[in-house]
Amino acid sequence: MYPPPSASCLADPLFVPVLTHYRIEAPGGIDAGRMLAQIRHIRSSVRQVMLAGSTGDGWELKDSAFDALIDLAATQDIVALDLSLIFGALRPTTEAVIARLQHLENRLSQDATLKARVSAAVICPPVDPDASQAAILDHYEAVFAASELPIAVYQLPQVTGCVIAPETFASLAAHPRVTLFKDSSGQDAVARSDHDYGTAALVRGAEGGYLDALKPIGPYDGWLLSTGNVLGGPLRQLLALKAAGEIEQAEALSQHLAAVVGDVFAAAADEGGANVFSNANRAMDHLAAYGETWRDAPLPLKVDGQPLSAKLIDRTAGLCGDLILRTGSGYLG
Repeated sequence: MYPPPSASCLADPLFVPVLTHYRIEAPGGIDAGRMLAQIRHIRSSVRQVMLAGSTGDGWELKDSAFDALIDLAATQDIVALDLSLIFGALRPTTEAVIARLQHLENRLSQDATLKARVSAAVICPPVDPDASQAAILDHYEAVFAASELPIAVYQLPQVTGCVIAPETFASLAAHPRVTLFKDSSGQDAVARSDHDYGTAALVRGAEGGYLDALKPIGPYDGWLLSTGNVLGGPLRQLLALKAAGEIEQAEALSQHLAAVVGDVFAAAADEGGANVFSNANRAMDHLAAYGETWRDAPLPLKVDGQPLSAKLIDRTAGLCGDLILRTGSGYLG
């Protein structure tokens, strides 16, 4: 059995759904060394990592790739980074979610050290635009009955086509294993309602409005942001400014980040081959990894096996070079 969940699995206001990097000939097609290098690079700003999230192409990952991510999480290199981990179990149907979740739990049962570092599994509603609130509740109840891990409920209508209503999450939050709610819809209806969610922490996954989203101004306890893959430093700086009461400076930084990220996401909108979260952050990470030498480096692969376009990376360099590019060869140099 897993130990009872604490009041919240949110030990820090920033969670990051890390990119999944690919190397065709590697086990599961996952470039574990490249992922480790990136995670080491962001570790000074990031303490909580999500593997197989939507930014990490969790919806598309085959079982062999999911296993390779578990293998990576179990390495002594990752253990040494002292990270809190969550895993996405992002599948389209209740049955597929349960199968992936039970596989994860079986793997964790064989590794006590890794098991102790995994604070939750992230579960979306079924991919069904016609799903009723009763069907969404039934989906989660089936997941609860078939698993043991603490559960993070994930609002992602961009993929699922359905929306968890505030009263539905209030019912889910009454379950003792629900510790976290992530909302990437951008609508914030659950967080802004007056329902009682008990001890479940609320984190915003939508980009922009970073400062205004956080308590006491906004309704959220923290962020679970794809841009933490590259912009963890500025996001951590924003948190420090907020904590110090430097609200004017914090708001200026929040607005600057929102403008830059909005432009980069817009540039990535037509890239294809992966979702926009993955493509935009992969372009920014390529710049962080190789710095001014990025044009000489092999283009990174998307989940469909095709390289990210140099055009997108070049456009991204023009949009956010002041935040990412450093003199020299980047963190892989």
